[in-house]
Amino acid sequence: MIRHLHSRIFHLVEYERIEWHERRNNPLCCSVFEVLDPKSSSNIKLDPKFEIPLPGPKSIQGRRVYVDVLSRNGLFYLSCSMDRDISLVCNPITGEFIRLPKQPPILKPYEQISWGFGFHPKTNQYKVMRIYISKHDHRMVVEMHTVGTSTWINVEVDYPKNLIHLLTHSAYFNGALHWIGTDVDGNVSIWAFNFDMERFQSFSMPPRDQGTKVRIFEFRGSICLIYFNELLVTMWMMKIYGDGESWAPIFQYTNSSITTSQLPSCIGSLDRENQEFRIFVTPWCDFKAHGKF
Repeated sequence: MIRHLHSRIFHLVEYERIEWHERRNNPLCCSVFEVLDPKSSSNIKLDPKFEIPLPGPKSIQGRRVYVDVLSRNGLFYLSCSMDRDISLVCNPITGEFIRLPKQPPILKPYEQISWGFGFHPKTNQYKVMRIYISKHDHRMVVEMHTVGTSTWINVEVDYPKNLIHLLTHSAYFNGALHWIGTDVDGNVSIWAFNFDMERFQSFSMPPRDQGTKVRIFEFRGSICLIYFNELLVTMWMMKIYGDGESWAPIFQYTNSSITTSQLPSCIGSLDRENQEFRIFVTPWCDFKAHGKF
């Protein structure tokens, strides 16, 4: 079922300062904001288009809750980290959303659960993936949901037996979802799941110093990596897809004031027809950031 959601909470983002205020008598929520006056030279006010209710304060007291947000072709996949039964795909431009069916139980104990939201160009279908690895025998469980259907399916794949860990965040490109994975020997590489062939392939990564964190994403038609630590931020681009020797640094700066991990979770969405720019924000905690857009 596709439904529309309507907002009940007002949020304000000022030009020189970003600040969220939580009304204590309301449940936590995710909000999609629309710029009311994008040409203003002073303050930019954002009007929430709709909200998605999350678990109430009593159920999350004393616990840290995140909202995972993945985007593809203008659609967002959202899921609360504490209760995966609250997961859906929404269109921030139209305000429509579809709730996903309940996910299968997870075999415990397991390593980090990894998620992905992608598009199968040959079938014109959107896919949500859940992957986790057993701690006992490193058996990988790959589950996939086709948006618009009522079930999750278990995908039988010839997975890499030496892979023991995948990072949570993924990147979609070229009909495949990409994760950063670690094998039993501590080697780190990119693992891509192709929707058409339904199999994994791996790519090597640029060298990095110990303690350097990494994020993977798609940028300007290429797979990219951000390496960051307390001193330096470097962005790498894979010039030839699938060629681990084609990595090239495209920018680098000294990280003296803010780290990537301190940035809020937000995604911009541009409605070209109506010339409106909308920002999707997940205010999972009291957060204040200072600086210009």
